[in-house]
Amino acid sequence: MTITFQIHYLTKWGQQLAIVGNVPELGSGNEQQAQVMQYIGGGYWRISIPFKKAPSNLEYKYLIKDDSTLSAFSAEWGNRRKLRISRAAGEHLFLKDSWRAIDHPENAFYTAAFEKVIFKPQATYKSISVAPDELRLSIRFQMRAVQVPAGLQLALLGSLPELGSWDYGHPVLLGNADFPTWTGEISISYRQGFEYKYGFYDPKLKRIVELEAGPNRKLDGAPLDALVNSLIVCDEYYAQTGGNWKGAGVAVPVFSLRTEDSLGVGEFNDLKKMIDWAQKAGLRMVQILPVNDTSATHTWTDSYPYAAITVFGLHPQFLHLDVLEGINAKKVATERKKLNVHPAVDYEAVNKSKLGLAREAFNKTQKAFLASAEFQAFFAESKHWLEPYAVFCYLRDKFKSVEFAENWGPYAQYSPAVLAELASPDAPDYADVAFHYYLQFHLDKQLREASDYARSKGLILKGDLPIGIYRHSVDAWVAPELYNMDGQAGAPPDPFSDNGQNWGFPTYNWAEMAKDGYLWWRQRMSQLSRYFDAYRIDHILGFFRIWQIPLDQVEGTLGFFNPALPIVREELDARGIYFDHERYCKPYITKQLLDERFGEEAAYVRTQFLDEIRFNYFAFKPEFDTQRKIEAFFKAPENQDKIHLQTGLFKLISNVLLLEIPGSNGREFHPRIDLNKTYSFQQLDYSQQNKLQDLYIDYFYRRQEDFWRAQAMQKLPALKAATDMLICGEDLGMVPACVPGVMREMGILTLEIQRMSKNPATEFLQEADIPYLSVASPSTHDMAPIRAWWEEEDPALISRFFHNELQFMGQEPYTCEPFIAKAVVEKHLRWPSMWTVFPLQDLLAMDLELRRENPAEERINVPAIMPYYWRYRMHLTLENLLGQDGFNGMLYDLLHRNQRA
Repeated sequence: MTITFQIHYLTKWGQQLAIVGNVPELGSGNEQQAQVMQYIGGGYWRISIPFKKAPSNLEYKYLIKDDSTLSAFSAEWGNRRKLRISRAAGEHLFLKDSWRAIDHPENAFYTAAFEKVIFKPQATYKSISVAPDELRLSIRFQMRAVQVPAGLQLALLGSLPELGSWDYGHPVLLGNADFPTWTGEISISYRQGFEYKYGFYDPKLKRIVELEAGPNRKLDGAPLDALVNSLIVCDEYYAQTGGNWKGAGVAVPVFSLRTEDSLGVGEFNDLKKMIDWAQKAGLRMVQILPVNDTSATHTWTDSYPYAAITVFGLHPQFLHLDVLEGINAKKVATERKKLNVHPAVDYEAVNKSKLGLAREAFNKTQKAFLASAEFQAFFAESKHWLEPYAVFCYLRDKFKSVEFAENWGPYAQYSPAVLAELASPDAPDYADVAFHYYLQFHLDKQLREASDYARSKGLILKGDLPIGIYRHSVDAWVAPELYNMDGQAGAPPDPFSDNGQNWGFPTYNWAEMAKDGYLWWRQRMSQLSRYFDAYRIDHILGFFRIWQIPLDQVEGTLGFFNPALPIVREELDARGIYFDHERYCKPYITKQLLDERFGEEAAYVRTQFLDEIRFNYFAFKPEFDTQRKIEAFFKAPENQDKIHLQTGLFKLISNVLLLEIPGSNGREFHPRIDLNKTYSFQQLDYSQQNKLQDLYIDYFYRRQEDFWRAQAMQKLPALKAATDMLICGEDLGMVPACVPGVMREMGILTLEIQRMSKNPATEFLQEADIPYLSVASPSTHDMAPIRAWWEEEDPALISRFFHNELQFMGQEPYTCEPFIAKAVVEKHLRWPSMWTVFPLQDLLAMDLELRRENPAEERINVPAIMPYYWRYRMHLTLENLLGQDGFNGMLYDLLHRNQRA
C-alpha cells in the first residue's frame, strides 16, 4: 500500500517540511529519522511512502526542518494526528492535510474546558459511510470543529451532486463519534475539481442554517488522480461567521463561600450552589484559589492558600460533615450556629471544630471504612502521595512541629523504611495515620462531585496552580533533591509592593526534575485534572526564571533572577565602569545617609549595628550584616521598643549596586533590582551612573530573552502535555519580552488587569493591547477590589480613570457608586479577550443593596503584609443571592448584550 501525504505550508528560506509517525516507514517516532517531503510549488509539500503492511491506526506529525542540518526546528501545533485506515482503502491512499498553526487562536478550544464542557455535544450523530467500489473514488472528509452550537450538526455542502449541489436542504451530514473531529464520506465516479464548505445543519428544520465564512474550499489536482483509490481530506479551523467566542466567569475562593449548610467556612459542597448562581446569571466559569492542605501550625497563619504542605492533598476545612457516616448531627448543628455568625472566617475555630467532629465519626466507622471497596480503589490510585502525606501529618502532630529537619529526630529524613514502619496497619498509632486517609477520601469525593456538577451545568470549574511549594511540606520531606532548599522564591518590587515579595518557598531544581521527564509535575497535573477543566498558573514567569532571594535576607530587593546570564568582571572593565568591590557590592553607608534616614536615632544605630571603617563611612557589624539577623534582633522582647528602626536598617542592607554570585570569586554578578533608586547609585558621578544604567538595561531587557525562552520551552510543553486542561497564566509584573510569544505558541491564555497595563505608554490597560487568548479582570485576589481601590488610591489617578477610561463627565464621586462599578464591568465585557473573570465583590459592587457596607472588608490579601490573614467571607448566603432575581436578571442581560455566552 502507498500513502501520499500532502499539506500546504509556506516555509521560510532554508526550511523544509518533514513527517514523522508511529510506524517504521515514518521513523517510529524518532524525529531524526523523519521523512523529508518534496516541494511541488504553490506552497504544497508532498511525499508518497510505500508501506509493507497497511497500518490500521496511523499517528503522525509534520515538522519544520532546517535545510542545512535536517535537525528538528519546530513542529506543527498539537499532539500527533490520529487516523483510522479502512481495509478497503485500496492500494493508493491520498491524505490531503491542513496545517495546524502554532499560534492559531482556535487551538485553545481543543482542551477539556471546551470539548468536555462548553461545547460538549448534546447528541451523538452518525457519520455517512459508503461501500467500497473500485470504479469510484471514496472521499472521507474530516473536520475538527469544537464550536458547534447546541442542537446543530456539522454538515458539508458543495458543487458536486454528491455534496448537494449547494442545496441547503441536501447536505452531507457529518458524524461526531470522534468529537471534536466530524467525519463523513462520499463516493464519486468522475475526477474533476470541486468546491465545498462546511456549515451548521438544524435537524429540526432539516436544512443548513449557516455556512462558514470566507471563500469556498477547493479540491483539485493530484488528490483526484486516477491512480488514487481513496482520499481523506483533513480540514482545520471552521471559519466562524460571528467572530470569536467569548465567555465570562466569577472568581471566589472556596473558603469565602457562605451557605446555610456550611460550617464557618466555604465547603466543596457549597460550590454546587455557587455553580447554580453562576448559571442563573449567565456565567460560564467559576474560578477558585488553591484548595490544597496548608495545615502547618494549626494557627491562622495557615490560612495562606499558597503555602500548602502537599500539592496533592486537599484542605480538611473544605469538608462537608453532614454526609459522613456516624457524624454527630446535633454537634454539627451547634457548631454551625456558632461559627456561621462570624463575618469572616475564624480559621482556628473552624478547623479545630471540623477535625474534632470528623475524628469522632472516623472512630465509629474506621474498620468498615478502611475495608470498603470504594476506599480501597481510592487508596490504590493515590498511594504514591497519600501514604507519605498521612505519615507526614501524623509526625507533624506527634512532634508539634512541621519543621522536620530540626524537630523530627529519627524521622527527619524520609525513607521507604520510615514509611513502611509508620504506615503499617500494625503500627501502634495507625489510626492517627489512617484518619488522614479518611479525610482525603471524602474531600476528593466531594470535590469531584462538585466538579461533575459544574460540567453537567455547562460550567468550567477553574483551579489554581501555585508556583512554589512550602519549605516544610511533605513534598520537600520526600524528595528534597527536587528543590533548591538554600533559596527563597519571591517577586521583585512592583507598584503594589515597593520591597518585592518573599514567599519563602524553595525554588525548583529543574535539572533534577528533568531526569525523569518531570514526573512530579505530570503527577501534579494529573491530580489537578481530577477536579478541574481549566487552571491558572500562579506566576507563570517562574517557568522562565524565578526571583530567588538568599535565605539570610528578608525582602525581595536583594533577590535575583535564577537562572540568568550574569555580568562578568571583564564586562565592567570593557564598559568603563570603575569597579570597586566594597563600593559596589557592600552596603554604602555614610554619616549623611544615617542622619537623613534615622534623625535623632542615628547615633543609636551607629553604636548598636555599625562599625566605622573610615571617617564617616560605616559597615554592619558581623552579627547584623543580613536582614535575617536584624529581624532576629528585633524579635527579642527587650528590643521591641526599637522595632520601628527595622525597615530603615533593611534599606541600609539593600543599599548595594551589584550582588556577587557565591563561588564566583568576585568574577560574576547580578545587578540589584532598581539599583538606580538606591542612595549608593545617586552618589556616583553622572558618567558612572549612565554606564551602570546601560548595563542594567542590557541585563534585564536584552541578553536574557533567548535564554529565558529556552528555559520555558524545556518545561511548559511537559506541563501542557500532561493533561487536556485549558491553561491560563498569571503573567504580571516584570514580564520578559519572550513571554507573550511562548504563551501564544503554547496556547496559554494571558492575564490582563485593567490597572496593570503591560504597555509602558499607557496608564491603564487599553483594548488595542489585549490579545484574544487572554483573561481580562478588574483585579485579582492580591489587589483591592474596585470599591476599596477607588477609595484608597491617589485621587488624581482615580480622576484620570473616571474621565479618560470610563468617559464620564463632571466631578468623580468620592466613593465607587454602583454606576461606576457597572461601567467597569461593561468595559471588560466589550473587550476582545476570550474570557473576562470578575471577583465576586466587583459584581456585587453594581448593586447598592447587595454589596458590603465597608469595601475594606472585601480585601482577600495584602501582599505587602506577610503573614496575612486570608479570611474574607461573603456577607450574603448563596441561597440569598440565588433569590435576587432583579440583580441576577440584570447581570444575565448585561452578559448577553455584550455577547458573553
